Amino acid sequence: MTAVDNLRAEICLASRSPRRQDALRALGVAFQVRVSDVEDRLDQGPDPVDPVPIARAKAQHIVSIGDNGLPDVVLAADTIVALGAEPLGKPITSDVAVRMLQRLRGQAHAVRTGVAIVTGSGIVSGEVTTPLVMRKYSDEDIAAYVATGEALDCAGSYDARGGGGALISSISGCISSVVGFPILAIVGLMIDAGVDVPVNPVEACTSLYGRPCVGAMHPEVCALSRVRHANGIDT
Repeated sequence: MTAVDNLRAEICLASRSPRRQDALRALGVAFQVRVSDVEDRLDQGPDPVDPVPIARAKAQHIVSIGDNGLPDVVLAADTIVALGAEPLGKPITSDVAVRMLQRLRGQAHAVRTGVAIVTGSGIVSGEVTTPLVMRKYSDEDIAAYVATGEALDCAGSYDARGGGGALISSISGCISSVVGFPILAIVGLMIDAGVDVPVNPVEACTSLYGRPCVGAMHPEVCALSRVRHANGIDT
């Protein structure tokens, strides 16, 4: 367990992702981190590019092994880069990262982030999907980027917030969704769960990513789809 301001944590983040932790800090939300290995033990479902079952399983696993120090709200997310029907996860080696980026060169694809939040009322989950197109970058560009080491920590082998942003031609949505933390959607879930969010999410998004928050102008791009409510009703 890694604790972040444990004494006043309002939420448990079931993720070791530094990008998700940065987003919660930017929002001023006190949190602690507990990482689940449930993803490594899950069988692939009928849709290999569906991130929601993994997000739900992560959150539920943390609750199941929780103790008296666990906050009342547990948040989990999972991000999958989908090239058609093929999932591109985190590369296990630099060579794998190079091959992924070669396959993505000039290609349209989607980043799908599943989100799940557990409270005493149950679990709510949904997904934000963001279409992207990559630049027609060179093999030299790939080699230089992979050499930074950044690619090894990211689904699809690129970090849109970091140096990988230079490999992207266009994003049809909010960059916060691409880095695995769709800010407006998650803030809505946290507020519904009674979590205090001190910082305006639009301001947090703009500050984090150094560009206007697209979701503020076009809320639909950061809205959850395939929402499953705590009462079991899907919308």
